[in-house]
Amino acid sequence: MKVQAIVNPVSGRGNSARLLTRVGDMLDRQGDHLTVCLTQGPGDATRLAARVAADIDVVLAVGGDGTVREVAEGLSESRKPLAVLPGGTENLVARQLGMKPNARCIFEALTAGRIVESDVGRVNGRRFLAVSGVGFDAEVVDRLVQARGGHITHLDYFWPLWRTFMTHRFPRLRVLADDQLVFEGHAMVFVGIQPRYCVGLRILREAKPDDGLLDVCVYPCRSRAQLLGHASCTLLRRHLGRAGVRYQQCRTVQITSPQHATIQADGDQAGELPACFDIVPRAIRFLVHPTRVPSG
Repeated sequence: MKVQAIVNPVSGRGNSARLLTRVGDMLDRQGDHLTVCLTQGPGDATRLAARVAADIDVVLAVGGDGTVREVAEGLSESRKPLAVLPGGTENLVARQLGMKPNARCIFEALTAGRIVESDVGRVNGRRFLAVSGVGFDAEVVDRLVQARGGHITHLDYFWPLWRTFMTHRFPRLRVLADDQLVFEGHAMVFVGIQPRYCVGLRILREAKPDDGLLDVCVYPCRSRAQLLGHASCTLLRRHLGRAGVRYQQCRTVQITSPQHATIQADGDQAGELPACFDIVPRAIRFLVHPTRVPSG
């Protein structure tokens, strides 16, 4: 078996290199072959995955959600399976798949794993595998990217989050789901295919990554007090019953605004409004541990 590891050396976790070396040693002992490529910047993982897809059996993405998304993009035409060694800060995709930063877990997934198919979301043609956001959280991501100098941890989010909390002006948004008006007013919006967001928040709690649907949650919001109220209810998993919150499952979403508003996708910058979301059902094949059950 030929395994190609595509590694993001600036992802959040610092022990990925050690784990990858252990996985390589275990593969070598049974006659399998692991090669490693390091990314140098945005888009590298996509180009590397597309280039090697014809010559390997499986790609191992080593990094965070952004790295996994880029590798999945590169494999979109080949349908080659993708395994994940979580090395980022949140690792939403890996958590959903039940993959751990553990060499034995990764080795067993590569050598005896099973295939799990997942939908892929798109925003303005850009693919994502977990959650995209418009407004507040996208501005946090913008500030984090501007300040990032290497590996990041949850602590690195503190100042971007605090500054956004103090200065953000919630844009007026118009949200259509399957061409039907869902909401119009000041808000923040989340669109995705997985239930979990950062720090375990289950914003899109009805989402399933293989049902062919996008989940949309609209929080009407124009003040810090409202934001704190939404955050508290989300932590308690009561946000879907909160007054004004809209939750919808659909296949397409359009978001427009007369004001400037940015977009994030899987924790990376994804441009500005207007945004057009759609979904590609079961577009990626993940290789997961043979006994661990992907979480819901």
